[in-house]
Amino acid sequence: MRARGVAWRLAARCARAAVPVLALLLAGLAVGCGQPGYVARLGWEQARLLARRTPIGTMLARRDLEPGFRERLELVLSARLFACDRLGLRVGDIFTTFAEVDDGATVHVVSAAHRDRLEAYTWWYPVVGRVPYRGFFDRSAAIEASRRLAAGGYDVDVRPAVAFSTLGWFADPLLSTTARSDPVDLVETVIHELFHATLWVPGAPAFNESAANFAGNRGAVAFFCDGPGAEAARCTRARAAWAATRARARVLERLARRLRALYAAGHPPAVREAIRRALHASAGRTLEARGLGRAAELVPPNNARLLGALLYATDLDRFEALAPGDGDPAPAMVALRHAMPGTARPFEVLRTLAEATPRGGTPPPGMVVPVTARCGRE
Repeated sequence: MRARGVAWRLAARCARAAVPVLALLLAGLAVGCGQPGYVARLGWEQARLLARRTPIGTMLARRDLEPGFRERLELVLSARLFACDRLGLRVGDIFTTFAEVDDGATVHVVSAAHRDRLEAYTWWYPVVGRVPYRGFFDRSAAIEASRRLAAGGYDVDVRPAVAFSTLGWFADPLLSTTARSDPVDLVETVIHELFHATLWVPGAPAFNESAANFAGNRGAVAFFCDGPGAEAARCTRARAAWAATRARARVLERLARRLRALYAAGHPPAVREAIRRALHASAGRTLEARGLGRAAELVPPNNARLLGALLYATDLDRFEALAPGDGDPAPAMVALRHAMPGTARPFEVLRTLAEATPRGGTPPPGMVVPVTARCGRE
């Protein structure tokens, strides 16, 4: 994966939404949702996936295991322990098993947004709150749902999600599609998903994904730069990937600010669309010129696609301010974990944490709860 470059990795991260499949299933069972077929299919596919699990320890005992694959399995176990011991994340039995899945998407994610404002179409569920996407195991069902939304006048996007999280409800396995990742990407993904199992703010998908993006990237930097996976080349790659992720986020956030100003101006639809196309084209050229993505990601304009990218790219520099430079990210993650539950405005809490963090330092002692996580099931 790394050989395709930073731009491909960034695009893949945006496509790899951590869909809370089990939470959606439980929500559907709790409230009925008027869609028993959808709920039944989610349950069936989740059960099939869980039935395929093989303990990673059992696989490592095999003598015929390909060396590169063995290294990745060992990295996953090492990253789990690091996430618990050093970062204070909840690990339980997540990623202690492996599941072989077909190539391609495990889940197809449908999202939609209004065309005249930067506002997502959302689905509400207990446990997770409002989320701006819906997962389907069947691509044809995802396409049909997207067509209905498009007929209603929405911008629509359908993207693959080759990994997903049950938010700690079950022991999520390492999927074969994920196991083939570059080692740096693999460790980043493991820590990203473990952060979801540790902290999930209902109804705040952009905060949840952006916080996990910070945790995964900074966790990978710590793992490869001064942790159990310390190696100069991988340390350099992890740092470069996080710097590029933040640079890409700045381009997307600047485009979003300009679009919000455009939509607020109340131009006639034809004028609005012409300006919207020009703004997207300009941002796309910037991505390509800086090696941060392809112009085709933003052209033609699609509010659903842009909002999908922003889920992972909101206020990343403010997250970084909690542990700037090579600062230890563990206090920042623990501070986030203990400051967010119960809040309806997580980005405001983030701003307070960032403003209280000395430049070049860590959150004040009074804002950090000591790490006490156990590194088994919690």
